[in-house]
Amino acid sequence: MSDREKSKEQLIEELESLRQAVAELKTTKIAFDAQNELFRTLVTMVQTSSGKLMLKSMLQQTLNLARRLTNAEEGSLFLLDADGLVTESLLARGATIREQRQRLVGEVLDKGLAGWVFRHRQVGLITDTVHDERWLTLHNQPYAVRSALGIPILKGKMLLGILTLMHSQPEHFGPESAQLMQMTAEQMALILDNVQLYAERHQADKELRQIQEQLPGGEEFSLLGIYIIFGEGNFLYANPRFAEIFGYTFGELVSLESVLHLIAIDNRKFFIEQMNQCLQGYSKGLSCKVRGHRKDGSLIDVEVYGTRTKLYGKFVIIGALRLI
Repeated sequence: MSDREKSKEQLIEELESLRQAVAELKTTKIAFDAQNELFRTLVTMVQTSSGKLMLKSMLQQTLNLARRLTNAEEGSLFLLDADGLVTESLLARGATIREQRQRLVGEVLDKGLAGWVFRHRQVGLITDTVHDERWLTLHNQPYAVRSALGIPILKGKMLLGILTLMHSQPEHFGPESAQLMQMTAEQMALILDNVQLYAERHQADKELRQIQEQLPGGEEFSLLGIYIIFGEGNFLYANPRFAEIFGYTFGELVSLESVLHLIAIDNRKFFIEQMNQCLQGYSKGLSCKVRGHRKDGSLIDVEVYGTRTKLYGKFVIIGALRLI
């Protein structure tokens, strides 16, 4: 092969390399623009809505953006907690009654593309649903699907959500769409994680205010020991007043393995039962009087109020405690 022919070959290789670089830059820019749009939407949502409404609205905006980027005709989005359970969902068929929605979500997570994405934690590309066993056609499905794209929304190793995009024509989605959505999903994870935490904290604040209203005389928060516990009574949070009531420094208190260290031994069985009833959803809330055990060994009578809510994807009890 002559030097001239080698030069042509090298030029062709360089040209192809440049084309790939340009294509990657275009994809990166699209993903970056999508990130900016999601951030702007989040800022607007924080200013105009709160709680569950903000979370639902942000999920809808995220799904709308994904459909627009890929020209998808339909789409669904599931939001998952730390245990892998679906906490919120947007279905392609739109609003449905709760029982029907739960059944549909269960079916696709068991036998459909979303379930495959859930198990493998990777993008699922279906060029033709007729020839791919990962696709599940639902009963009375009101839309046709021949190509589909399933995207995991990951925060590290934790699966925050599953996005499914659909089109009535085969081969509508290809490797380029898959790469674009994989890049965009990283930004979606950041946004959805933050909006979920914001909604949970807003709900927690609301429930604390409700607890304060239940207290005799509507005591000021400065006089109350505020706490958040989960699992076997482990502290997630306690305020300085809570520590003061039991004679601990704040650092000593939050390092305790369990709130049970603060309960008199002969009252622990009763308190565990009350706490578990609340955490498992068998009672509306926690409301009881117990004998407390201070750091210096002295005993005090306290009244404990609390309510079950979700924080960071897990059930917790958030509440207040006061001296009797």
